[in-house]
Amino acid sequence: MEDRINDIVKLLSTIHIFDQLKEDQLLAIADQFDLALFKENEVIFEIGAEADGFYIIQSGRVSIRESMEEGALEYSIYQRGDYFGEEGFYAGQRRQVYAVADTNVIVLRLDSDRLDPLAQQYPEIIGPIQLSMDSYRLFLRHALKWRGPREAVQFMSRQHILFMWLKILPPIFAGMVLFIFVIFVFFEPASQNILWEILLVLAGIGILGWFAWNWIDWSNDYSIITNRRVVALEKVMLFYESRQEAPMDAVLSAETKTDLFGRWFGYGDVILRTFTGVVTFKHLAYPHLVVRLINEERGRATQKSQKSQRNSKEDIIRTRIGFEKREMDIFEEDKSVEKKAAPQQIQSSRLLHGLATFFRLRSEENEIITYRTHWFILLQKIWYPSLFIFILFVLLILAIFNVFTILPLGALALFELLCFIALGAWWLYQYLDWRNDKYIVTQDVIIDVNKKPLGSEQKRTASLRNIQTVEFERLGLISLILNYGTVFIRVGDTTFTFDYVFNPSEVQREVFERYQEFNAKQKIKEKETLRNEMAEWIEIYHEVVQRGGTPPPPPSAGDISGYNIGESG
Repeated sequence: MEDRINDIVKLLSTIHIFDQLKEDQLLAIADQFDLALFKENEVIFEIGAEADGFYIIQSGRVSIRESMEEGALEYSIYQRGDYFGEEGFYAGQRRQVYAVADTNVIVLRLDSDRLDPLAQQYPEIIGPIQLSMDSYRLFLRHALKWRGPREAVQFMSRQHILFMWLKILPPIFAGMVLFIFVIFVFFEPASQNILWEILLVLAGIGILGWFAWNWIDWSNDYSIITNRRVVALEKVMLFYESRQEAPMDAVLSAETKTDLFGRWFGYGDVILRTFTGVVTFKHLAYPHLVVRLINEERGRATQKSQKSQRNSKEDIIRTRIGFEKREMDIFEEDKSVEKKAAPQQIQSSRLLHGLATFFRLRSEENEIITYRTHWFILLQKIWYPSLFIFILFVLLILAIFNVFTILPLGALALFELLCFIALGAWWLYQYLDWRNDKYIVTQDVIIDVNKKPLGSEQKRTASLRNIQTVEFERLGLISLILNYGTVFIRVGDTTFTFDYVFNPSEVQREVFERYQEFNAKQKIKEKETLRNEMAEWIEIYHEVVQRGGTPPPPPSAGDISGYNIGESG
């Protein structure tokens, strides 16, 4: 019983809701949790059920789903140290999702009725609970299709609500002024005429549009933390879209920055530093709690890696010296049978997707992905030669039918033939210039190829393991409509740019996915090499002992005193 409570205390101390409490407080809270076991594919709770508590995963994985139908949207998937069932933070709520055991699972459950007294006794947990609930409600409304398989969203937030009011108060004030003016015009017969009425209607429409624009502008910016990366989304409707992200293991530190007003109203910036740059979460509520959450996620990844390494080392040692295999807990994840989920694809409209396929803007062969710049860039390059060719063709037709001519038909034909050759060469040069620029992503490197027809070729290559940040941006109405933009990949002190690629958010997702796969393979190789070396040493030691060798006697206290170090006998 005591060991179970200590395990719960240790787990609670790693969760940002409880990590500021003292050990005796954690002991009191740990005693309030109930232990529950669920088998693989067993439903933990279903949508519409009464939310009578929330859960913390002690072992295994849990899938949060929209429904139980095959192919239904999976909101997230959680593992040890994660909590779910946030509706249970408050009594009287209903479940909004399904929770299903993805593996055999051990969970800790805290009743909603017990949570209210705990919150009154330990007010330190109120802020983190509110932060988690706000994040949960926002996340359920956004699928985030760029997430990778088994990528769990731990936090999602917009800017502090103060900045929403700062954006919408000016149009509200303008609307009030307009309303007063309308009342004045309505009760003043001398001011009533059709022109005034039209102007007032147009002003009202303009103010409503201004209000909607500002509200959407505030609601389109998000700060997101997953178990794999940190992401800053920024979008200005019809003008601009950007997504900046950094792998979680590339984050060196997390800190907050606030000013006087931020301390008054409870907001601040969260600055995440990587090896080469920063990712900034702007104007967040509870910024210090967000930093704690990021540090929690980084620490959890380290603990998971250490446990995995220990188990792997034990497995190899047992195999090398002929001992029985380690007994696996039924709640331990078996990675040998782990299914690889298919990533969610970010699709454009059928027309844009069809044009992208026709122009081969993305091709994949032998797991090598090749991107080209958008077909709209090709149209920009060939526009002038195509226009001149069309004009010459029209002039030739007009001359043939004696509608209009500037030269005798024979001379005109010879002139246009020479022009067609020159313009055709110009057109072909521009096409080849577009076609020869390629961006390549393999399983271990990214390649930027810039080749001029009949000219120089520049090829830059970088390893996927050195990627620090990946972001994209789409500038202007045309790029938003046609869905093209530039992907920026920070590698060391160099930035690779995939210029004007189709569906840049999908390109960013694929680059990040390749980065994750490459790093996972590299870590496995490094761990395997280290484990084999260590196992070989232990195997040799085991053989020496079996052959009758004896280890040297331990040194006496006198042998290791500070007065005889370095002395010869």
